[in-house]
Amino acid sequence: MSFRFLRPDSNSVWNNTEIKQRFSRYRSIIHNNSFSRYIIAKSLQCDFDSDNQLDALEELHKEKSEQFKELLALDNSQLKKRATFDSNYLTLNHKIAEKYLEDCIFCERKCKINRIDGKKGFCLVSEKTFLASAFLHYGEESVLVPSGTIFFQGCNFGCVFCQNYDISQSWKDIKDISETARSINGRELSEVADRLASKGALNINYVGGDPIPNIHTIIENLLYQKNNICQLWNSNFYLSNESLSLLVDLMDFWLPDFKYGNNECGKKYSNINNYYDILTRNLKRIHDDGSGEIIIRHLVMPNHIECCSKPILDFIANEIPKCVVNIMGQYRPEYQAHNFDEINRRPSSDELVEVKNYADQLGIVWKPVS
Repeated sequence: MSFRFLRPDSNSVWNNTEIKQRFSRYRSIIHNNSFSRYIIAKSLQCDFDSDNQLDALEELHKEKSEQFKELLALDNSQLKKRATFDSNYLTLNHKIAEKYLEDCIFCERKCKINRIDGKKGFCLVSEKTFLASAFLHYGEESVLVPSGTIFFQGCNFGCVFCQNYDISQSWKDIKDISETARSINGRELSEVADRLASKGALNINYVGGDPIPNIHTIIENLLYQKNNICQLWNSNFYLSNESLSLLVDLMDFWLPDFKYGNNECGKKYSNINNYYDILTRNLKRIHDDGSGEIIIRHLVMPNHIECCSKPILDFIANEIPKCVVNIMGQYRPEYQAHNFDEINRRPSSDELVEVKNYADQLGIVWKPVS
């Protein structure tokens, strides 16, 4: 049975003019008329000494990032003529990621522990990456189906209503992630990605838990992947500026969650500091300096229309207008949500209608992917 039969909207969505314009490069990669960014990165030579100090590697990275952006302006015929190099922009990114592991700053918690030595911060993930599952996903947004989803164990958030708590939260009680998932290195991860591509995936979708603790392995896997396929970052998006610098040039498509319209709700329900400030900073960056092809997922929560949903939509309309938004009504009081009366129910139909009407008033594109 083809995915077209299962999800006819995965075809019809491309009749929408706004979707075709906003996701033009992604669609071009699907039809093999453009190269995915990670393939282009292999053609950018980067000579460096692995023993170089981190600040020297970061300085080289800034220089090579500017050169990479120039490559993106080349057409497909020009890119086809470019040679690939063993020491390239991907290997530079991977080396820097490994160095960040020694004093971990992948997310804005910045635990600064040496994960290579086996130490663990809030996410409780050491230097090893643990794969929870990988499969063709037919339930993602219409333009993404079928999506080659790769779920990682572990998360840097502590959401009281987590719907994936079995892979992001519950294992923390046993303090040993290896009891619930198998470890995987970059080469093995690339084999998983290539298998998903061979089965018809339109994209390789890094998710969790959250992929942030696994940035080093995800970048390493790009060294070995063989297919011209969209690379998709599906995350809570609480990345540090440093780690986002390693991804912003490499990811073709972005699927960030945008949960809260203020810092206070982020702290109360996800145990995160400065949530809104960090999210808006990072979203602005991928909109302006990254691919700009973004679907923001906003989960409508009960009693959080004025404090969260509307401020989020205001920011999107004013600051990152190229984004498409999935207004999600799937919230349910899972995990520990029963401890909070105000979110211990599903959102009402009136709340969902209010959010969608507000998005319409702001001119936000949401219907084709919601």
